[in-house]
Amino acid sequence: MSASTMRKLALGTAAAALVTLAAGCGSSASTPAGAAPPTNSGSTGSGGTLKTGSTSIGTVLVDPSGRTVYELVGDSAAHQTCTGSCLATWPAVMSSGTQVVVNGHPAFTFAGDSAAGKTTGQNVTDQWGRWLALDANGNPISAPTATTTTSAPGGGGPAF
Repeated sequence: MSASTMRKLALGTAAAALVTLAAGCGSSASTPAGAAPPTNSGSTGSGGTLKTGSTSIGTVLVDPSGRTVYELVGDSAAHQTCTGSCLATWPAVMSSGTQVVVNGHPAFTFAGDSAAGKTTGQNVTDQWGRWLALDANGNPISAPTATTTTSAPGGGGPAF
C-alpha cells in the first residue's frame, strides 16, 4: 500500500470519527467522511461545509443555510445524472466553487424545501430518479416501505 493511499485512509477514518462524534452533539462544522468536492461547472447552491440538523425524519446533513442535503440514488461523482434543468429543482451543494460529494455521491438541496429543517424532498421520485436525505454519517435515509392492506379470511375487511 502506498504512502498516499495510507494517508487517504487515515484522513477518511479521522473524518468519519469526527462526523460520528459531531452527530452526537447535534451539529458539525466539518464535511462528512468521503466528502471530496469534484468540479461541477454550471451548478448553483450554497457555499461552506455541511453540518447536521434536526428534522422530522431525524438528524440529517444540512448545508450552511440549514437546508436538508439529499442524494440521487444511483448517482455518483463519476457519473452524475442531475445536470442542466435538474439543478433548478435540486441545487448542488457547493464549496469553494465545486460540488460537495458525500460518500461518493454528489450532494444537493431541494428547491421545494421552503425553509431550513424541511424535508419535503425525502423519497421524491421524479424524472431524474429517487432522492433520499442523508443522515448524520452521510448515508441515505431509506423511506419506510408502503403498507399494503390485505383482506382477512372470509372477506371481512383489512387484516390488522
